[in-house]
Amino acid sequence: MIARPKPQKPRQNAKLPQEPAGPKPKAATSPQISQAILAALTLQEQGTSLDLALNRALKDATSLDPSGRRQVVRDLYAINRHRMRLSWHLLQEKSRVSPHHLFLAWSAFESRVPPKGGRYSDSDRALQQQIAARKLYDPQIPLAARVECPPAFEPHLREALGEDFEREMQATLEPVSTDIRVNLLKGSIDDVRKRLRSERVFADKMPFSPWGLRTQDGEHMSSTASFRAGLFEFQDEGSQLAALLCDARPGMQVIDFCAGTGGKTLALAAMMDNKGHLVACDISTVRMTRAKQRLNRAGVENAERKLLPAEDDKWMKKQYGRFDRVLVDAPCSGTGSWRRNPDSRWSTQAANIDELTALQDAILARAAKLVKPGGRLIYATCSLLPRENDQRVEKFLKQNPEFSLVDAREIWGAATKRGWPFGNESVLRLSPARHRTDGFFAAVMARAGQPQNRHTSVKSSSDK
Repeated sequence: MIARPKPQKPRQNAKLPQEPAGPKPKAATSPQISQAILAALTLQEQGTSLDLALNRALKDATSLDPSGRRQVVRDLYAINRHRMRLSWHLLQEKSRVSPHHLFLAWSAFESRVPPKGGRYSDSDRALQQQIAARKLYDPQIPLAARVECPPAFEPHLREALGEDFEREMQATLEPVSTDIRVNLLKGSIDDVRKRLRSERVFADKMPFSPWGLRTQDGEHMSSTASFRAGLFEFQDEGSQLAALLCDARPGMQVIDFCAGTGGKTLALAAMMDNKGHLVACDISTVRMTRAKQRLNRAGVENAERKLLPAEDDKWMKKQYGRFDRVLVDAPCSGTGSWRRNPDSRWSTQAANIDELTALQDAILARAAKLVKPGGRLIYATCSLLPRENDQRVEKFLKQNPEFSLVDAREIWGAATKRGWPFGNESVLRLSPARHRTDGFFAAVMARAGQPQNRHTSVKSSSDK
């Protein structure tokens, strides 16, 4: 059984953001900005993800200059992070909650006025004046709405977080830094940091990841020469640490079973120094195509991509018992990544925890067949819920006695030569409030057989 930590008391009560002092001067929102935001919000209401809706809206907004495009991004993310509070205020005014009205309410609190004419009526302007007289962080708003916790997730998160519920949920609303993982196939962390500084991007080393840099000014990083050259990839520190616990080494056979667009595959390739064999698997052709682009840019030479069938086929059966490391970054509720993906709070699919846990069990059972004797199975999620984390591992170990839990603290110590900074647990458990990362969970399990006792240190800035 995995020992779970006792709920910790917050060091201080979670504080709501303060109302700005004095009224803001009113500024008009340009018709182009307004149109792009409303287009994206409408796409979201139809089930499109925030990122995809934003990309489509900006693609159509050909007349917007760079500052206008940045305003669209900022406002759209802000509306998604305030959706429950904006909805509460609209309902107090007996208004509908629609993309049009959400944007109207946000504009009111930002002391902006929508463009004249067009889709904005006199009643819209009257509603905006009524909303503007309210307080965005009104203390009468119920706690769950103040911290933007949807009803479908509230009971699960209250059970999982206990006394830390408000503190952790508030942390998911705070502005996030830009986290990057330096590509050690192309340069050291110090070299890349200097290169970025020459491009006017100032980044600090991460507190935990030996490969990571963090900046508060990452707005233009994807347009830098360093990014185009494959010197770094965008990746939250929690994801970097999950990859680190795989302890992938040069010459190994490694498979990233739920690779997505290849973020952790890239980290594994760097750990392996492009030596050995690495397989990135996924069920999505689109994600596999994106992974190919990222692998090429990073200079990865030891990886292949494999589109997974619904059931094990001839290729899969040939891989049984072959791999030293099998990483399962399982589909999950995503409750740990709400900081970066505020729209995922409202996913009805993600809220179906019973369906997700059944899928996680099935994926684990399938991936376990690939682990060779003495090899390891690494299970990870970006979830805060024990139902998706500890309970899945416990069930798997009970049904598969040839596997046993490996102490993550030992892997960490051998790889980094540092003490374990994540409490007295044998698994990795990260949270937005305690660690300023995405909420992440990772457990390492070994299959019985000839053990592999060799360890190599993670490359640091002095390597390469």
